[in-house]
Amino acid sequence: MPQKFNHTQIKQPRQLPMSQIKLVNQERFLNSIMNVSGNIRYAMIYDLRGNTILKRKMDGVSDHLTEEENKIALKHTIDSWNFRNTLSEKIGTAKYTLQVYENLLRVIFPFSKEMILVVTLDNAGKPNDIIDRIQIIVSGNQ
Repeated sequence: MPQKFNHTQIKQPRQLPMSQIKLVNQERFLNSIMNVSGNIRYAMIYDLRGNTILKRKMDGVSDHLTEEENKIALKHTIDSWNFRNTLSEKIGTAKYTLQVYENLLRVIFPFSKEMILVVTLDNAGKPNDIIDRIQIIVSGNQ
């Protein structure tokens, strides 16, 4: 005689809520970005309203800007990014933007349609190689 199967005896694997899965994937993603080069100072994901989604900072890195200056710079970055998006039908979708300063480089990549990835680099190393490697990682996570 076949044995009855009791569904209540099976333990379902614990599943993470979608928001936690997304966060875990974003953490892995940022860790992979930080591992591209020792020249990376920061890697940050922001939504297009300026909310910080996730942020990584290389150990031993000191800030060039105050918290308030960072907020203002981020607002300008997002405003510029959103403006570029309004022109995308005419000039194409932005692959990344590059801001070059005396003390650092700042690279902004699209990260899904609702977010951007901001990576700051010191001026040492080969920034073009670093940017190319980050682009490969970003394109695999769209």
